[in-house]
Order: sequence, then C-alpha cells, then structure tokens
Amino acid sequence: MDAEPNDRKIGKLCEYALRNPLRIPKITSNLEQRCFKDLRNENFGCVKAVLCIYRKLLSSCKEQMPLFASCLLGIIRALLEQTRQDEMRILGCNALVCFMGEHCHISMDFDSEHMPYALFSFKDRQGNSETES
Repeated sequence: MDAEPNDRKIGKLCEYALRNPLRIPKITSNLEQRCFKDLRNENFGCVKAVLCIYRKLLSSCKEQMPLFASCLLGIIRALLEQTRQDEMRILGCNALVCFMGEHCHISMDFDSEHMPYALFSFKDRQGNSETES
C-alpha cells in the first residue's frame, strides 16, 4: 500500500466507532492484528494507515479511549522494538507523543517503564550511528 491513507474512510470508521462504542474493542483488536501482520511482512504503508486511524480515534473518541488504549500501546511498543527499521521506531515515538498529548493524565495498567527505555535506547542507537560515520 503506497497510497496515502483514505481520510474519508478513516473518518467514517471513527464516526461508526463513536456511534457504536461497544464495537471499539473489536475494531481495535482487528487493527492491532493487522498492524502486527504488516510489521512482520514489512508492509509499512499499512502500518502508517493503522496509526492514522488511531490518531483520528484519539482526537474524536476521547471518552472511549479506555476501550482502545491497550491495543494502541501494544502497537506503540511493537514499533519501538523495531531495531532494524528506524522509520517504524520514529512512528512509534510519534504515536506515543500523540497518545500522551491527548491523554496526559493516564492511569492505566501498562508497562510504563518499558516505554522510556525504548525511547532512550533509540536515542542512544541514533547517537552511536552518528559517531560511527
């Protein structure tokens, strides 16, 4: 998928999620599975589309955030762990910043210690590659 994500379709999906909040866990579970599959297959265009959907969900379905936060955090963790693909790690960092920006008062059960470690290891790796050049 080389084309840009379809904003109209993403908007319709988010409107549907807003009208049917009980469907959000199923929607986001499917998105999460799709994202992991596309990461394994290195289909990064689809990964970017999934992140666009989550960005729209974050902004339009704030009250339903607890219904999809764990799936989004799982995706963010997977992106931050991509040691061979810096672009995916950057997308993970951007998604984390977007998530934190929309919901800075998070009180959820997730391994928050892992996120800063992944961010700092990415920074250290970037610094090392610059000094090696």
